[in-house]
Amino acid sequence: MMGSPSDHLANERTFLAWVRTGIALIGFGFVIAKFALFISILKGAKTLSSSSVTYGEVMIILGGIVILYGLYSYLENEKDISRNQYTPRVLPNMIFVGIILAITVILALFII
Repeated sequence: MMGSPSDHLANERTFLAWVRTGIALIGFGFVIAKFALFISILKGAKTLSSSSVTYGEVMIILGGIVILYGLYSYLENEKDISRNQYTPRVLPNMIFVGIILAITVILALFII
């Protein structure tokens, strides 16, 4: 195993930051969805016709995507550390940002 222990630990800390971010998005998604249910109960509605539940579900999915990308990044960085080299990941990062921006634009269009 090449690379110093501090390199591996830094990589692990970065991975845990991705996981925390994903968990925060998932939690926020649950809050959005549950708030919509709470409002419908307060209104005495028989059915739930709120798009907030959909937005909450999208946030939950987005959180999962963030965690998966963090895992991918962690594993690739571990390979690089073991080989004592650095490989920029321009294309995977651009794809990740593209997915996030696409989801953002779609949600923004639904709000308008």
